[in-house]
Amino acid sequence: MLSSMPTQAHGAMAIPVDRVYNCFQEGPENPKSAACKAALTAGGSQAFYDWNGVNQGNANDQHQAVVPDGKLCAAGKDTFKGFNLARDDWPATNIAPDTNGQFDFLYRATAPHSTRYFKFYVTKNGYNPSQPLKWADLESQPFCTITNNVLTNGHYKMSCPLPQGKSGRHVIYSIWQRNDSPEAFYSCMDVSFSGVTTPTTWKEIGPVRAQQDLPINSKVTFRLFDSAFKDLETHILTLASGMTGASQWPFYLAQKVNAASQYVKVGVLDNSGSIAPVQSNMDNRVYERSNVTADYSFAIDINSDTDGGSQVDYIYPANIASYKAGTIVRGSDGKRYQCKPYPYAGWCSQSPAYYAPATGSNWRDAWVLFS
Repeated sequence: MLSSMPTQAHGAMAIPVDRVYNCFQEGPENPKSAACKAALTAGGSQAFYDWNGVNQGNANDQHQAVVPDGKLCAAGKDTFKGFNLARDDWPATNIAPDTNGQFDFLYRATAPHSTRYFKFYVTKNGYNPSQPLKWADLESQPFCTITNNVLTNGHYKMSCPLPQGKSGRHVIYSIWQRNDSPEAFYSCMDVSFSGVTTPTTWKEIGPVRAQQDLPINSKVTFRLFDSAFKDLETHILTLASGMTGASQWPFYLAQKVNAASQYVKVGVLDNSGSIAPVQSNMDNRVYERSNVTADYSFAIDINSDTDGGSQVDYIYPANIASYKAGTIVRGSDGKRYQCKPYPYAGWCSQSPAYYAPATGSNWRDAWVLFS
């Protein structure tokens, strides 16, 4: 059974993905990586669902006073204690500067707040991940500070120069201090600096995650949108035998996209700048060219529907409290939408301003539009 979902949401870093947000994307009840499984054992699943609430309400720029050593990744909150675990196997994002020497950080904001600043710190060379993260493990000065940003399509996009002299695994620690409140939000990002001197010509848009195996003949659709959420491309994969596993269909979908897309590639980026898909339920990522100024986004729709294409369970928002994974509703636009499986299903029954099909600001987090 699903745990309750947060009624007020704020945000977390999406690129490179924050430790808590990553474990949520793996699946709150059944995460895939050993580190996220350990976090689940240590602190329970509710912290996964509350990925956008790693905060201190009265920080007011006094971060070291309110977040103790050893508890930085939980913002000092016992709820998130599993994410303080000292491990060297937290899933890490490979990062490298683009052709302009910059890296685009992307913060997923599920509720906008006025910003005093975003500050980005990185661990010192020689940091030992087998020890709890302390303030003294971070470089004394942020390598990037952003004070003027605009929420666009539910994200804050921030271009920063990456710190010099870093290679291999590190933790990037970000602080989002609100200007309209003393509240601050904290993110631990596990990263691996490529160490290459040639800048990458690609930048990440987001990860491709598979939560479950799918039936044969399911249709998996990759949809690429421009900044106005207008469709740029659609790539449809019909799953045959040998393609349906959670580690298989993302691989075949990536091959399909890579063979036809004019704008993006899907796979794993290596140090030479090449992108190739891998058979994995969590390692493939979507990349656009680093010199592109368009704000692309994407969605992956899964259609295993066999009902002939017309039946719905409810006309949204009738009986909204009963919505669960698989529930089919008709939206205000007359189209049919299906509630996603966990960990997203809990949003289907909440906050129409955010999750109403077609009209909510973040409806794609909860629903799949039937083609």
